[in-house]
Amino acid sequence: MKNGLCFTLLLPAAILLAACGSPRSEGTSAPIMQNAAPANAYEHNDLIRVGDVLVIRLTGVPMEEQGAFELRADEGGQISMPYIGNIRAAGLTTVQLKDKIETLYKLKKIFSAPNITVMTQQTRYVSVTGEVRSPSRIPYSNDLTALSVIATCGGFSDYADRRHIRILRGNDVIEFNANEAMQDPSKDISILPDDRIQINRSVF
Repeated sequence: MKNGLCFTLLLPAAILLAACGSPRSEGTSAPIMQNAAPANAYEHNDLIRVGDVLVIRLTGVPMEEQGAFELRADEGGQISMPYIGNIRAAGLTTVQLKDKIETLYKLKKIFSAPNITVMTQQTRYVSVTGEVRSPSRIPYSNDLTALSVIATCGGFSDYADRRHIRILRGNDVIEFNANEAMQDPSKDISILPDDRIQINRSVF
């Protein structure tokens, strides 16, 4: 009975010590995420920004109400559509803005079956620096992956470190192994607008 009691008392202490001894991650301004994003793991990112020019086409409504509107997201990130006024567009994707406008028209009982198409006039870019044959900035498209961007820039130089490629995405740094991705395409990484790919020289 005493042995059982001692075990009962010691077990919580052992669990507490184990928890205290576990390593903790310290936050950094640019966390490195290894193999963080296989191809298609990131949803296509076409977020609308302040100052972006949008072409919004309205169909599925009476002929006299149909049309295309060229609108710029103002300093508050808003645009204005007929009958529903100001709508916040900045921070939404083009698909989210389409759904938002269609929903507002229906909720306000202005149109019963509106069809909205949203296109951006801005060209977004992806930049590649370091050990590729033609470091450059290329126009973004939603089918780009790390390997396809590198191929567009002429491929790796003879001195490229293919195992430790860095993709800078906002405040994040994603570390990418191109050798593994070439063997297994599922390990390739989908590229987003404004990504910066850095390829350093191999130390070997």
